[in-house]
Amino acid sequence: MTLFLAFIALFPRLLLGFCIVHSIWKSTDGRSLPVKIFLAAGIGFGASSLFGFLWLWLGLPLSVYAVLESAVAVAWAGWTLYKDRNIFRFTIRMDKSNTVWTSLLAFGVLLFASNLFFYALQYPHGRPDAWINWNVVARFIRLGGADWQLTFLRQWDHPDYPLYMAVTNAITWSLIREPSTWGPIAFHSIVSIFTAGLLFSFVNYLRGFKQAALSAVLFMSLPFVVDQGMRQYADLLLAHLILAAGGLTLLYFQTGETRLAILAGLLTGLGGWAKNEGLPAILGFSIVWLVIAVKEGNGQAFKKYLFGLVFPLLVVASFKLFLAPPNDLLSAQGGSFDKILDPGRYAIIFKQAGLVLWNLSGAPVPLIGLIILMAVIFGGSAARIHGAWSAAAVITLQLAVYFFIYLLTPLELTYHLNTSLDRLYMHILPLGFLWLFVWMKSPPELLPKER
Repeated sequence: MTLFLAFIALFPRLLLGFCIVHSIWKSTDGRSLPVKIFLAAGIGFGASSLFGFLWLWLGLPLSVYAVLESAVAVAWAGWTLYKDRNIFRFTIRMDKSNTVWTSLLAFGVLLFASNLFFYALQYPHGRPDAWINWNVVARFIRLGGADWQLTFLRQWDHPDYPLYMAVTNAITWSLIREPSTWGPIAFHSIVSIFTAGLLFSFVNYLRGFKQAALSAVLFMSLPFVVDQGMRQYADLLLAHLILAAGGLTLLYFQTGETRLAILAGLLTGLGGWAKNEGLPAILGFSIVWLVIAVKEGNGQAFKKYLFGLVFPLLVVASFKLFLAPPNDLLSAQGGSFDKILDPGRYAIIFKQAGLVLWNLSGAPVPLIGLIILMAVIFGGSAARIHGAWSAAAVITLQLAVYFFIYLLTPLELTYHLNTSLDRLYMHILPLGFLWLFVWMKSPPELLPKER
């Protein structure tokens, strides 16, 4: 019963996210609707947590905000659905081969949801970082009253981490009237499913249904994705936001719709509100959109990207400047020049990076390695997608920042790699899947008789 109530408590924020997306991106193309639906989680939860945090910071009770927000979201959604009831449509051409792929996709979704649920039953409190850091902050916010800021006095883990997830879970607990483990479980289940759905929607928009189904099924088949989704950490959430911003950037290249840049900027800023590792993503996407502006000779899209970015970025900056303690890794730096000149550190990082990537799937066989091998064998599609370089650029820039973090880390290098590298790969894995399946030949290209 409590799990059901937790989903009900989260639903108005999904409606809020959909309304924000639809009010900015007016497209009525049938391919756009699933994209809008699966963008709703990252934007809805993110906008809610930003406003909820500011409400808390003003000293106002979170329980009042939770009720007001839910009422506004439901009313806005009702008005939007009534006003635009004739333009919402979702079109997929159903032939015999699509029916087969639909069945495969449905089975994959069912298996994925089942795995998420059984993982949650096994680890209802999540894995260690969840109850050391992420969920304990939410408990401070929900149960601490006027003293909720005492969370920043914690000496264990990372008290400087931003509050996207903590405020979201605290709002859920306010609505269901108890700090139940089912609140975070419901949140992470939705983020996990919406990440797979968003990957499907982007690939469907760019390359068609069969390629989209293949990408989503392979993504959901990875035990690593289930594990990262239900650990109750912020890594899959950040991956969702990076995928969303990267996919919208690709859609901008296809449509020329500059309002997509607003959503891309908003999602990029929310990445910085989700986790510290989202801050390099802000740099990476900003560089990409600046390059777009220079190549097009028109800064209109870049200005709209900055317009979407500015509000979450201001909240993150205010949080870092006025509330959060210094970051432990940055404050402990020393001997950086010697580390840069040490070739052994480079060798250790590259070796471990290759090994972890090859075995990233979490399965008895290296599924990620096999997917990469499959892409090499199948080759690139003749249907080139304009702007695919942008996703590759963001991934490269993000990995470059992570490389330098490891190069300069004050922690013992092997320990730091072993305890975090797989999670950092998670941040760019969904966007990597999007880029790969946009580039790779689709089933109809491999089987001409299906044309």
